[in-house]
Amino acid sequence: MPAEKKDMRISFVLSMTGAMIAYYIGASTASGQEFFQAYATHGLIGVIGVIIQQVLVAALAFIVILTCKKYNLSNAKDCFIWFLGKYVGTVVYYYTVAFIFCTLIQLISGTGNIVKQYFSVPYYAGACAIAILSIMSVLFGFNRLISIISKIAPFIVVVMIMTAAISLINPTDGLVEGSAMVLASEGVYRTSATWYGSTILHHTYLILFFIPYFVSCHTSDMAATKRETVMWICLSYFIIAVVCVLMILSQVANMSIVIDAQAPNVMIAATHTPRLAAIFVIIIMAAVYTTTSPIALIAAEYFAKPGTSKYKIVGTVIVLLALAISFAGSYAQIINVLVSVSGRIGLAVYIFAVIYRVYSTMISKKMETVAAEDSDLHNN
Repeated sequence: MPAEKKDMRISFVLSMTGAMIAYYIGASTASGQEFFQAYATHGLIGVIGVIIQQVLVAALAFIVILTCKKYNLSNAKDCFIWFLGKYVGTVVYYYTVAFIFCTLIQLISGTGNIVKQYFSVPYYAGACAIAILSIMSVLFGFNRLISIISKIAPFIVVVMIMTAAISLINPTDGLVEGSAMVLASEGVYRTSATWYGSTILHHTYLILFFIPYFVSCHTSDMAATKRETVMWICLSYFIIAVVCVLMILSQVANMSIVIDAQAPNVMIAATHTPRLAAIFVIIIMAAVYTTTSPIALIAAEYFAKPGTSKYKIVGTVIVLLALAISFAGSYAQIINVLVSVSGRIGLAVYIFAVIYRVYSTMISKKMETVAAEDSDLHNN
């Protein structure tokens, strides 16, 4: 029996690690556009920003999942209310509906542009393909989806690391020249004018993307121990940090070929690893699916109970609407607007959450003190 428990624990940790990596590395990460705007556009110092970002997201995962476990919070709305209060928490919860929907638009747009750039086919071919797969995913529950997407993660990580490493061995520009090139360029989309500003906005933008997922991670296996949770979060974000650092270094070292690309990582793969490029694009498509599918599920859950007919209809409508809107602008524009706007909203949420929790803690302690004093007076 003890051996079985140990095997089950390891299996759970690896499954959650794989699912987290697969969810994180979606179209915007695998294509490289989102991280290019946030970090590579600031040159080599962007590497510091991307490391800080992974540490902060890992800390957020600890806080959210362990808080949900301690206070038995079973959905995203309860979680937002606990951190922000009834009224602000409810408003932010419903804002995340719009945010998640916009993220879905971004992912569909990214897929369309990746397929268009590599295979030279119309944008709608890739966009419609991922939309169809997303609609199909509404038929699966979150637990079953984790078992599927966690198996894709190792392939995503290996191919991304191989592509980045090969491009760094014989880069088109080099780290120093590439860094100078992008810093001198005024025509690129940047999340913020400074590297630390981009890091803050990228992180605060992602909190609204990750919190509903972290809550789902808790509810998918509420029997998970604190040790198991700590293990899979640490392992996930260590691996993600390695992948992201290599990706940023690769983009900086090959700046002349990625500076105007909608999908920088695809351009790097096509240039430096042409034999792996097709596999890389397929892997990116798998990565897109691993992020788009949970988002489609989470979005549908805001309006209907999972597994019901209404849930399936709502999920389908949401995906189709996101597909239609994705034709409105370029991939780079969609990412720039989404990260910049939602990043600022996320920052306000962060600040308010800290103030609210400090205030709530002070009030609770004061009430406990008053209750203790009243009890002493009554006893005397």
